[in-house]
Amino acid sequence: MKPTTRDRLLMVTALAVSLGGTGAIAANYGGKQAPEVQAIEVWAGNDAEGKWSVQFVGDTMLGNGEIRTLDPLALDAALSGVAPLFDGDLVIANAEGPMTFSEQPLIPGKAFSHRVAPQAAWALSKAGVDAISLGNNHSMDMGLIGLQDTIRYARNAGMASFGAGNNLAEAERPLMLRTEAGTIGVVAIGENFGKLSKADEVNPGTVVFSPEAVQRGYDLARAAGADWVIGYVHWGDNYTDTTPQQRYWAQVLVDAGYDVIVGAGSHIAEKIEFIGDVPVAYGLGNFVFGTRGRYESFGKQGVGLMLSLELSPSAPTQMAVRCVVTDNRINGFLTQACTAPQMVGVMSEINPALQIQGDVARMPCRCLEPPE
Repeated sequence: MKPTTRDRLLMVTALAVSLGGTGAIAANYGGKQAPEVQAIEVWAGNDAEGKWSVQFVGDTMLGNGEIRTLDPLALDAALSGVAPLFDGDLVIANAEGPMTFSEQPLIPGKAFSHRVAPQAAWALSKAGVDAISLGNNHSMDMGLIGLQDTIRYARNAGMASFGAGNNLAEAERPLMLRTEAGTIGVVAIGENFGKLSKADEVNPGTVVFSPEAVQRGYDLARAAGADWVIGYVHWGDNYTDTTPQQRYWAQVLVDAGYDVIVGAGSHIAEKIEFIGDVPVAYGLGNFVFGTRGRYESFGKQGVGLMLSLELSPSAPTQMAVRCVVTDNRINGFLTQACTAPQMVGVMSEINPALQIQGDVARMPCRCLEPPE
């Protein structure tokens, strides 16, 4: 289990890495080649055997519903059932709502505009989250102020944030996870969430799918020193099984060179499949999410996945998957681990090759192999 007292060095910085002599392709902004790669840096130590792991969790939003209070104890309680399940040396969550005091939505009248109390940043960090992806359809819900507040509060709480920024150059900065075992670059990219949410040379927002953006994300991560590149993507339709569009972009990501693809956005757990040797987790579902959810009306089970990639210098990478109950009508807004019978049913649907070992299911993958 991940230690709560963090016995590793965790440092978050913005690092400029020269592209000179790397052979990598520079980012291209409107036909202009960028002179350097900007990356978000996180450092972590290995264990005595050189093993290391990164864990991804799905849609996370400590607001709305029954989590409206600013009371830190209430925020801690919302995470109390899942904090013991964090087993990654680094944990990354998809933050589905700006952490800000601002109550001015970017788009007045939008059906779902989320806002989260800034105290949530400290609650997430305290529970064990190390980095948050902002590359989703809610990071701009409270406009530029909300985005900037989120980045600032996350940083103050000791978490890295990536996937959105004041402009495209900031939004597409990869998250670089550096260890003695090697470096993973994590690229956040997603569907087009509207003109006001799409980053460009001068406007804030997120990075939108295009073949060029997918390739540029990979190239930026490699230029910054990544041995492997993971696409942490936001896609799919709410409460809907994997769509043809998701499969199309998964193939584009694989063709671009990505080693692993982890998806979020649909609020339900989706299958884990392979394109060649590349594992594709199409949807992690919700993690801790402060709305009632619409599982019943869509005929879907309210569960989410926690996906760990366990690296070892002497053995194949292992995918470790945990199951959590996310239907707030059932769990009372306190996400908790699935029961043993639920695990059996969920994992057989996600991928029958997953072997259940207690409260986690594992399978090897020919991915993230030790660099030569």
